[in-house]
Amino acid sequence: MIAIALFFAQAAADTAAIARGERIFAQSCSVGYCHGVAGAAGRGPRLRGRSFPKDYLYNVTCDGVPNSAMPAWKGRLKDEEIRAVVEYVASLATASDAAPPANPMPSGVGPAALPAFDGPPQAARGRALFADPARENCAVCHSVAGRGVSIGPELKTVADLASGIRATKSRHVMTASLQSGEQFPALLVSQNNVEVRLYDLTSVPPVLRSFAKTQLVSLTPNANWRHSDFTKDFSEPELEEIVAYLRWAASGR
Repeated sequence: MIAIALFFAQAAADTAAIARGERIFAQSCSVGYCHGVAGAAGRGPRLRGRSFPKDYLYNVTCDGVPNSAMPAWKGRLKDEEIRAVVEYVASLATASDAAPPANPMPSGVGPAALPAFDGPPQAARGRALFADPARENCAVCHSVAGRGVSIGPELKTVADLASGIRATKSRHVMTASLQSGEQFPALLVSQNNVEVRLYDLTSVPPVLRSFAKTQLVSLTPNANWRHSDFTKDFSEPELEEIVAYLRWAASGR
């Protein structure tokens, strides 16, 4: 605890660390039913315009909050990634609590505000369902027309949207096996000779994790992960409405 406090007391906020923390926050914290865009109020509490001790932010981020939706990120993110997020959240203390501007982040990086929808009624209902905060919704993992987070594949490129949304197999999900013995369903984000970055699909929303290349034993196709497990809470008419929205978005109108 003392070491953590000394670390933050001795180091001024690094602009590069804040920028990195902003990217990680957008990908892992400001998704689905968690914190809002740029720390605005979401399903999780507002962070903009609020001041927190950095050691408190660090411990909460590492260990989570018991009996809440706030997960522990220790072991999922590297320590320097957690510290970058802490620096970013701390930088929001002087930010206005006014709603963030429309499309505050580049497409595919984080959730974004959208202009009024002008599509047909069925597509409008599907659009609402796509990001329905009351369920494990599509926008937690997919981005369509700038809405949502680009973790899974771009849906408008799926040849048959109707079958893709009900798929019982995935062509993209892998099983990550670590030297520690841990295994989890994953999507590969990037890799080089030193580091591998993966989305851990064990929980919703997925968690962005980074590993040294030496920690990873293998990445193999996952035959057990089923997309249909995540659409089971939607009725067939609702799925049809989501498909109508995806087709409308894919048309470019």
